[in-house]
Amino acid sequence: MHKRLHILALLLVIFGGSISAQQDTVRIYLRPNVTKTSIQLRWTAGSPDAWYYTNKNGVTIERYTLMRGEAILDNPEKVVLTSTPLKPPVLNDWQHIAQTDMYAAIIAQALYGDDFEVSGGRKGIGEIIALSQEQEQRYAMSMYAADLSYQAALFAGWGYEDKTAVQGERYLYRVIPVNKDNKKHTEMASCYIGLDDYQELPQPLELDALFGNGSALITWNYQILLNYYNTYHIERSEDGKDFRRLNKSPLTNVTGGDRIFYTDSIQNDKTYYYRVIGLTPFGEESPVSDTIQGQGQSKLVHIPHITRVTPYDDGSVNIEWEFNEEGNGEIKHFRLERGDTDKGPYETIEDNISSDKRNTVYQEPLPANYLRIAAIPKREAEEPTYSFPRLLQMADSIPPSTPTGLMGEIDSLGIVRLTWDANAEADLLGYRIFKGQTAGEELIPLNDIAVRTNEFADTVSLYNLNAKAYYAVTALDQRYNQSEQSKTITLLKPLKVKPAPPYISGCEATDKGIILEWIPGNDETITSYSVWRREGENEEERMIATIENASIVNYTDSTVLSNTNYIYRIRSINSGKMESEPSPSAYAKSMVGESTSLIKKFSAKRGNKGVTLKWELSSREIQSISIYRKEAGASSILLKEITDIWTDEILDDKAKRNTTYEYTLVIKDIQGKQTHAQTKVN
Repeated sequence: MHKRLHILALLLVIFGGSISAQQDTVRIYLRPNVTKTSIQLRWTAGSPDAWYYTNKNGVTIERYTLMRGEAILDNPEKVVLTSTPLKPPVLNDWQHIAQTDMYAAIIAQALYGDDFEVSGGRKGIGEIIALSQEQEQRYAMSMYAADLSYQAALFAGWGYEDKTAVQGERYLYRVIPVNKDNKKHTEMASCYIGLDDYQELPQPLELDALFGNGSALITWNYQILLNYYNTYHIERSEDGKDFRRLNKSPLTNVTGGDRIFYTDSIQNDKTYYYRVIGLTPFGEESPVSDTIQGQGQSKLVHIPHITRVTPYDDGSVNIEWEFNEEGNGEIKHFRLERGDTDKGPYETIEDNISSDKRNTVYQEPLPANYLRIAAIPKREAEEPTYSFPRLLQMADSIPPSTPTGLMGEIDSLGIVRLTWDANAEADLLGYRIFKGQTAGEELIPLNDIAVRTNEFADTVSLYNLNAKAYYAVTALDQRYNQSEQSKTITLLKPLKVKPAPPYISGCEATDKGIILEWIPGNDETITSYSVWRREGENEEERMIATIENASIVNYTDSTVLSNTNYIYRIRSINSGKMESEPSPSAYAKSMVGESTSLIKKFSAKRGNKGVTLKWELSSREIQSISIYRKEAGASSILLKEITDIWTDEILDDKAKRNTTYEYTLVIKDIQGKQTHAQTKVN
């Protein structure tokens, strides 16, 4: 905590005083990235007006070195990384990069079209609105293009790569808009980072494919790694070894869902292999995903479609469907199938239904059924065509059973994988997942759409003080009857953050020793404390005790020597044996072994000028007189050290009014033994 407070103080000095809110504000947002050898920065304007203003005037970049190794620099080392403000080059300079980078061409087009500055002047309201909309479009398109090409963003002055960063150092970067208009208020963007923050990129997840007639629909999870990748490349191979990239431009998710979809045209009855590669906004490529393979197959063109499901009084159901009459000669017959879910597996209810029929009766339906009609082709090599599943539910108000067997783990990237035992109900719709951050709190649902499988992936932050995550699952049937929550499981995060240090709230010298009290850090991973001490400023600090019970927040140091100054600090230790930064120091002077035989009287009286302290001694064979003052709720401080042994009175002119003080008189005799007495004044 001491080191973090020191860094926070440095940041406050660097950033200066408070910033007052103003209406006309130019604001930018900064995102850093760490490679093995450099620190990359990317910033975006917070609005179309801020985009126009920063493009016109540019930004400057400052770097402050705050730490070198484990040492915090008392005076941060400042370097201005930009000799001149960064801003987009003039139009002619864009010609070469725009010919090789389509996204650079988009940025140049957005920057250097017709004049799009919005102002009152002589323009009519319609023209002003049109110009404003045009500027918003240019802003949006250029920001999108910059996310797809880091080199184009660097060329436009919207990014910077610091190749002078050094391992073992930590920096504060500030990106500051140049302000040439005193009517505007500019806000800088900043980040605190170092080369030691580098991490390997994760592999894209959940690649899947659906192979059809001359096509393959490739899909993978986009949302789960959105913090890493905003675009992807997809690659195809015909032998599983040599892969060719299919997309000319990076793929992104424009549908707003959790997954990306890509359709590829292929030959039937031939095996194809697919894999994907993620792209960061800084142009870095991820490791390749797992490979998926399959074959396209020719299929019947005509597809049945269930049009009506009519229940009869005897409990049976009449099922009607449509099918193009032209297809009657291409099929052997129809087949009625039933499944517990829309994805199956399906079982045959009735087979060999004549190709000219368009209805059949399901005699004994279950409480919940997914029904489909299969058209069976005459050609053996062709696959049947199926209608879309049609849900048939009988009356039901009984919820599914509570899920059991919930298990999970959190990996080193913060990805959570949950599994549980699948429910056996025939009318099961799926599951809802519930999550909590702290023990005992009400769990909140993570999904509105039921999860169809008995597994789920989530993400958690590893860089906060919540050491655990809590999960439970419920089951839903087709009528949305919901079960009770499963037993809540507790998952431990991999420890990445040092525990929070304690704060010493009391440090008091007594005749039994020096009593320490502290307030623990708000960190549930703390299991113990270590107590450290040194005698005076120049002595070496050493550990004097370990408190193995985290609920104990006090300690009495009975090993102190008489009349000796001590400095104490305490560290927290978590379940992963990681030790916190030391607490702020606390000071005390010991009084062990004292008596009251030399002091006959000691009194305190408040007056207009302060508090007058008087004492009477039984002997003047003494070395020194020391007076300590203690305010309620605080530690004792040395008020005055007196070497004139004949002094018997002083004035405490620093005492505050309406404040209760406790004064301690300490007398050291010629043998070095101490005598003390105490008195109070209101």
